[in-house]
Amino acid sequence: MQSENGVKQDTSCTDDTAKPESSEIDDFTPRYLDAAVLRFTRSEVGTARLEIQNEVCHLRVVVRQLMPLSNPEAYISLGADEDTEIGILVNPSELASESLKIVQEELDKRYFTPTIQKIYHVKEHFGIHEWEVETERGRITFSVRGLNQNIKQVPPARLFVTDVRGNRYDIPDYRELDAQSYQQIQRHL
Repeated sequence: MQSENGVKQDTSCTDDTAKPESSEIDDFTPRYLDAAVLRFTRSEVGTARLEIQNEVCHLRVVVRQLMPLSNPEAYISLGADEDTEIGILVNPSELASESLKIVQEELDKRYFTPTIQKIYHVKEHFGIHEWEVETERGRITFSVRGLNQNIKQVPPARLFVTDVRGNRYDIPDYRELDAQSYQQIQRHL
């Protein structure tokens, strides 16, 4: 079935009750999934679904990167919810093209992180720092509370900034910013 926006929807994925016997699974042993038996579809409301051929159909699947910085294209965790892992997909590129597209869309939603290209100013008001920056999506303003807790440095010079709403921003190498932006970083870190 196709929706109005052309996304293929699947209504055959209806049963996620099949569970392995408790003796078959050790809670601490990762389950590596074979891409050849996985099929991702979307529900009528756009939720990602996962069908494991001849085994089970999960009506909702949570897609996460296990190594988002060092190896973002591999080792994808698939979960029935935020706390229950179904298994690990080592190489998503082995999926069928439609399934790979859905996995990539889910990762893009989860890990959307604008890249800061320029810092116009950072102003502090009562412990909250207001940042005005340029990203690849345009000029924006956001607020950060507690710079020590919400700016993480990944050596040698990458910074992740988390605003008061939980949105993350990336500065791949603050040393490569223009002089004014670099000065703003140095002043507030």
